[in-house]
Amino acid sequence: ARPGQSEHQAGLAVDVASKDGFGTRFPETKEFAWLRAHAHTYGFILRYPEGKTAVTGLNYEPWHYRYIGPASAAAFGANSTLTLEEYLGGR
Repeated sequence: ARPGQSEHQAGLAVDVASKDGFGTRFPETKEFAWLRAHAHTYGFILRYPEGKTAVTGLNYEPWHYRYIGPASAAAFGANSTLTLEEYLGGR
């Protein structure tokens, strides 16, 4: 992201890794499977889902999770490919 435009700088995002895999290997881990199934219940979403580059403007980042709060994240559910842009546009 350009300076000043990162979700990390705003305190809204976190990058997650596992000792068994990080970066593009993270989806091969049990930690990734758990996050995909449960992150929304804690208010987090996978920010840049696979196959959604045209919508988000960024490539798939399986490690990048954004906090949007449990009420909003509930709309995403487990293993969702919904993007924040789609969610906000559909409101």
